[in-house]
Amino acid sequence: MPTREPDCSCGRGPSVVQGKWYGVRSYLHLFYEDCTGASPDGDGDGSSPHGAWAPLIWKVSLSTGTLFLLVGATALAAVSLVPPKLEGIGEEEFVVLDVQAVRYNHALGMCRLVGMALCVAAGALGAI
Repeated sequence: MPTREPDCSCGRGPSVVQGKWYGVRSYLHLFYEDCTGASPDGDGDGSSPHGAWAPLIWKVSLSTGTLFLLVGATALAAVSLVPPKLEGIGEEEFVVLDVQAVRYNHALGMCRLVGMALCVAAGALGAI
């Protein structure tokens, strides 16, 4: 079986001539060598079992989930702190319907629904 030479080794670099060192021996060349294709485990192909997109995907999903959670919690807190308006004003026989109060209460209900949906989406993204 052929042996492979590791991508980043102490045997390469400008201070090595046929395996002999000259000058001050330092390990700075390990940091400045072109090791773009090297992987930490030494397989050299640069691929990981989860692919190159896995770290990016979980970072994006975690940050998006956190943003959704913050916006959803803010919406739910706003709905719970703002009281609803009375829609019907009057006595038993004569009731006046306040259209603006109906719209206002409907907007509060939609805000509550959106806040809960964002919190659920944040939980799903956090679980992923």
